[in-house]
Amino acid sequence: MFEAFVGWIRQYAQRPQAAIPLHETYVADHEYNIIKDCLDSRTVSSVGSYVEVLEQRICRLTGARYATAVVNGTSGLHIALLITGVQAGDLVITSPFSYVATGNAIRYTGAEPVFLDIDRHTLGLSPQHLADFLEKQAVRKPDGSYHRGSGRRIAACLPVHAFGHPAAIDEIVAICTHYGIPVIEDAAESLGSYYKERHTGTWGSAGVFSFNGNKIVTCGGGGMVVTHDRKLAAKARHLTTQAKVREKYSYYHDQVGYNYRMPNLNAALGCAQMESIEYRLEQRKALAAAYRRFFATYDVTFFQAPLQAASNYWMQAVILESEKQRDDFVQFTNERGIHTRPAWRLLHRFPMFSTYEAGSLTEAVFIEKQVACLPSSIYR
Repeated sequence: MFEAFVGWIRQYAQRPQAAIPLHETYVADHEYNIIKDCLDSRTVSSVGSYVEVLEQRICRLTGARYATAVVNGTSGLHIALLITGVQAGDLVITSPFSYVATGNAIRYTGAEPVFLDIDRHTLGLSPQHLADFLEKQAVRKPDGSYHRGSGRRIAACLPVHAFGHPAAIDEIVAICTHYGIPVIEDAAESLGSYYKERHTGTWGSAGVFSFNGNKIVTCGGGGMVVTHDRKLAAKARHLTTQAKVREKYSYYHDQVGYNYRMPNLNAALGCAQMESIEYRLEQRKALAAAYRRFFATYDVTFFQAPLQAASNYWMQAVILESEKQRDDFVQFTNERGIHTRPAWRLLHRFPMFSTYEAGSLTEAVFIEKQVACLPSSIYR
């Protein structure tokens, strides 16, 4: 299968010799003109018309009422946690199967993560494990829920839409609502993904998207905090602009803020890329369908969108028979210029997160050991 895969992906990507990266940025011809327009305006920093236009386009795509453009997805997660009230000493429930930024953002606030298992068919936080944990460990009080053992507040739940595939977010929100716990969606990878015909990032109190260079739409760097709540949106806008109070001439700041607003030049690229969002999504889905057909020949499981979900297939992935087969596949393909990778190492394995509470992580460990990530760019 390994040799056949190398030949197949080279033919599909129309690259008989050149290396095939895991992700590469797709840039359409018209995008150069928009970047030039931004440069010609001499407004390239965090004040400029393209920032607002990008926010509006994200609102139209996702159905969110408000959007705040930030410098990257990690800063967006940090701000989303802060505006929903997460404080030092709190606990935040999340998935161990995610990029390190998810855990880092929790620690930026001084809170600590609690890692619960995922569902194999979604790669996202398991509603059953969440419900079991809260039933056993949460004490419900008028102002929220507290951890039975430590007495610490369970301030938020941060589920991840991993690889662009939606978690069972309706169940997660329902469970957390019962316990008075805000949900912040790490939707960094899931722009263009829907669960039950509703866009990811719009189910909880806030959601966060990323526009890193490897995402469906890129700004070079960048992120977006979305919410339906006007007050939360105002807080996000205030904190990301150094908590500056608007006055006619003078500078006044009323709390510790952050220099997190997206520059206009980055937003211009994002606006240009958004013009071809449908094409980008169609090409990722076409690649997924092609992968599915190829791996079916070898009785190997290609990871598909969960039921009732429309995934953007940001990261194409396959589940192999064992950790050894996964490692052999990754080595074989990379030696031949096809960039494949293991899935992320689980967050609780990193030294800075290793001392925090973690439940039984059977499914997350399975995915960590047996999933290989495949080239996921636009080739046609």
